[in-house]
Parts: sequence; structure tokens; C-alpha cells
Amino acid sequence: MNSGITYARGFKASGISCGIKDNNQKDLALIYSDSPAIAAALFTTNKIKSASILINLKHLKKPEIRAILINSGNANACTGKKGIKDGNAILHSLVESLSLKEKEILLASTGRIGIFLPVNKIKKAIPDLIAHLSEDNNTASEAILTTDTKVKEVSIATGILGQGKREVRLGGMAKGAGMICPNLATMLAFFTTDAVIEPIALREALMVAVKNSFNLITVDNDESTNDTVIILANGKAKNKKIKKGTENFKKFSSALNKISLLLAKMIVADGEGAKKVIAVKVKGAWCKKDANRIAKTVAGSNLVKAAIGGSSPNWGRIMSAIGSARAKLKPNLVDLSINGILVFSQGEKQKYQEKQLKDSLNKKEIKIEVNLYSGRFQADAFGCDLTEEYVRINRE
Repeated sequence: MNSGITYARGFKASGISCGIKDNNQKDLALIYSDSPAIAAALFTTNKIKSASILINLKHLKKPEIRAILINSGNANACTGKKGIKDGNAILHSLVESLSLKEKEILLASTGRIGIFLPVNKIKKAIPDLIAHLSEDNNTASEAILTTDTKVKEVSIATGILGQGKREVRLGGMAKGAGMICPNLATMLAFFTTDAVIEPIALREALMVAVKNSFNLITVDNDESTNDTVIILANGKAKNKKIKKGTENFKKFSSALNKISLLLAKMIVADGEGAKKVIAVKVKGAWCKKDANRIAKTVAGSNLVKAAIGGSSPNWGRIMSAIGSARAKLKPNLVDLSINGILVFSQGEKQKYQEKQLKDSLNKKEIKIEVNLYSGRFQADAFGCDLTEEYVRINRE
């Protein structure tokens, strides 16, 4: 059965090599809807944006989208007017091949910044890319990767019934391993659904899902110029239209939240050079913003990440990160636990077995829990350890 980005009815995808990358690695992907789909999208908050994003912002003013073309290995960022011209030239070629309008196609790019796209190579590959469109997504999810070591794809049935008792489906794929500190942040994520849904409801669901997933992960605290999250809804399930505030909207939003978080965790687990996932839970904050701020500061601290990488029980680094988060807290109320071992409470170091704590830091997932006892808000954030391999990858 089809899965991932083609799990929803009416979607096909493909991925091939067009010569952007070396060694015949896949580097060009296409997502295609058999019928017009409404779209919602979020992009990086970095003020320097790729040409692909600048083109998309125009096409999304009245979003009725049929296709997304994605290239990896080249960000098409910091390429000025030529970058826009190159993107439009590729769009024009795809328009002719698919008999679509330019405004019905979105673009996404990821890779090295400041390099012009090999336009002729991409244009030459488009017929082959279209010929390989199928309900088997795996080639597309491979073609969007850069320093990733694993394909990242998910699919879920929402529990919402459409025509003929067909469940509304959601599928997705993502890439990301380095330059990850989403606000949004180099990460790309794409979702498809066969739901009939109001555009305003689709955008609301996407905003909430991103806020609760991609915006709470960090690998290296660097925001990209290309971060993109797009969802397409083509209505093939023929369900009763999903509107904000309804029970079906809650179901849809919950399902999108779930698969967004799964993809976000996959990105962190595949962080460049990473061996461990760091899961941070902050409880008892006086506001949600402070809970998020502390959780992400701890997950993103290079000192904390390096200590976790070396299985060092130096929890003082975590306390330092908590205090530097510019959040409201009372130090004499803070509790800190690592993998269930209480190490600091009410202003005092606690009694625990040092060897037990150190041994627990050899696990693949390290759980850090902070209780501020200052309110009722909580947040989760996810990061990864910092290793010599990260430096090697980025030095090269």
C-alpha cells in the first residue's frame, strides 16, 4: 500500500538524479496532485530567504496548487535576481510538461548557499521526473536529503470519514540534519491530505502543528534561509468540509500534530554526527512562552549537548542554561531530574549515585525534566548531542 507523501488519495511523487549532486545521488523530487489542491505553507523567519521561497510567496496569494518541485544539493539562496530568473525558468519548463499554470506550482530547495542552480540539468531531467511519478513515495523522500542519513516519512488515518466510509488520510516527508533551529528552521517538510477542508482551517492546523513540533527542535541553533513546510489538500476523500472549531477539525489538527512531531523527532535523531536524542520537559512555568524558552535553551545549549555526548553527569551546565533563558523563575524552587534521577531540588544538590547517573547517560534518549513550581504551563523540546563528527561534517 502507498505510504508517506502519497498515502493520501490522488497524490503521486517521484525522485531522480539530475546531476546537482555527485555520484548519481537523487537530487530532484516532484509531488503531484491529480486535481487542484488548496495549500498552506510556512517559511523561515530568516530575513535572507531563498529564491524558491520568494517565488512561492507570490504563488500562495490565491493558493490552488497542483505540484511541488524540490531540489537538493543547492539552496538557490543569496543568488540575487539570477536566482529568481533561474527558478522561473525551471517553473516554465515544468508548466509546459504538465500543462499547468506557473501559479499552480511551488518550489523548494536545500543545499549549499550562494551557488547558482544548474538550470539546464534540471530542465533536461523534468520529462524523466514526470515519467517516474507513482504512488510509491520512497524515491521522492530520498531525493530531498542532504547530509541526512535516513529517509523521514510518515502517514496516518485521521478517523474522519468521507464518501463511502473512506477515512481522510494524511501523509508527509521531511529532510533535516544540520542548520536546524526552526523558527521555522536546513529543514523541509511536506504534507498531503485528501481532506475537504477550509483554507483558513488548513492554515490554522499547520500553524499549530509547526509550533508544537518543528519549532521545538534544535540541532545546532542555526536558522536556515530555506526552511519550508507545505501542506496540500485535494478533497479526494469527499468528506463533509472541515471547518475551524468543529469536532472534525480537532481530529484533523490532532493527526497533523502527531505526524509533525514524529517527523521533528526523526530530524533530531538524525542530527549531523548525533548519537543521542535529548528530550527536555519543562513544567510549572508561569507562562507558555517561558516554558518553551527554557526547554529550547536547554536542548540547544552546546555545553549541555557536549556533556551528553560524552556521558558526563555535569548537570550544572543544565542549571546554567535554565538560568540564561531570560524566563521568570525562582532558583530556590527549581527541581532538575535526568533520566528520572533527581539531582537538584529546592536550591540544593540531592543525594544520588554518581555512577548510576553516568551509566544512564549512555542511553540513546536522554530525558531532562525541569519543574519550576511557578505556574501551570509546560513545554517539550528536543535536541541531540554534540560530537566531533558534527564538526567534521561541517568543516568539509
